[in-house]
Amino acid sequence: MSTPFVFSNLPVELVRDILEHAALSDHATARNLTLVSSAVRHWTDPILYNTVVLSSARSLRAFLAAIANKPSDFVRTRVHNLGIFTVGPVQSIDRVLTACAGVRSLACGFSLPSYKQSQGVAALQSLAQPREQHLLGVACRDGWDASLVGPTVTHLRIHLTSFDSSRPDCPFAFSDGPGQDSGWARLKALPALTHLAVVYRPSGSTPPTTIIPHLARLFQSPTNEDGLPALELVLIQIVGARKDAAFFGGAVNALNDAAVSAGGPAHRIVAELAPQSAARQWEEAKRGGECLWDRAEAVVRSRLEKK
Repeated sequence: MSTPFVFSNLPVELVRDILEHAALSDHATARNLTLVSSAVRHWTDPILYNTVVLSSARSLRAFLAAIANKPSDFVRTRVHNLGIFTVGPVQSIDRVLTACAGVRSLACGFSLPSYKQSQGVAALQSLAQPREQHLLGVACRDGWDASLVGPTVTHLRIHLTSFDSSRPDCPFAFSDGPGQDSGWARLKALPALTHLAVVYRPSGSTPPTTIIPHLARLFQSPTNEDGLPALELVLIQIVGARKDAAFFGGAVNALNDAAVSAGGPAHRIVAELAPQSAARQWEEAKRGGECLWDRAEAVVRSRLEKK
């Protein structure tokens, strides 16, 4: 005796709601549902492609093969969050970026200097309306280039290298290419920027709070006389080894205390421990988890209410 279809007596609209909810709840379920029928695939494909994570050359090839059979409008309008965490091939990365021109949040875990040297900046500058960009790990290990950040980006996360308090105009070790502004001056190329997150490892030789005055300078031009964007939040994510957790936890507390003590614009500087994986944090947020910025924004609101 055949088993009746469990949804056979339900309205199509309700069946669609159930299957879309299941697809939203679990990525593996979303993939499996695309195999049920063409109708179900039509419902769940937009959910499956909403957040795309490519962590190997194999996944890059598989994604390019999958979208080759889809209308270009589908890929351009349905991929909202794109994470690329593989070193290459850079030609494949460029093809993905070109196809996903409507992406809103982009996480880059590949060498951007190498990508720029090989492919240029056209694909990244042609993204329609990116709101958020994360330059993680190797993406800015050798410095970061504002031309590789979308001009409409409002939320940016970068990894910083060393800090030198003896260089007040450029205390962070940014690698400068031809025609590149030094230090924070390169933020002038990002007029829409409101939220900046820096992943930073303090050293034992320099007090972690030394960074606060240099970051506070980013807020001291509300009328943009110096051309910098009008920031609302700077989030410092302190990264360090687990065995030194006490030191880095103390650094977080010291930074937050220093920001409150400095007052004024420094109230908008918030420190926290970095996640074990910035890439995983980004992906979990895009799949419905806590947003990177939410907790820090709540801290700023609390501080300002107490002023």
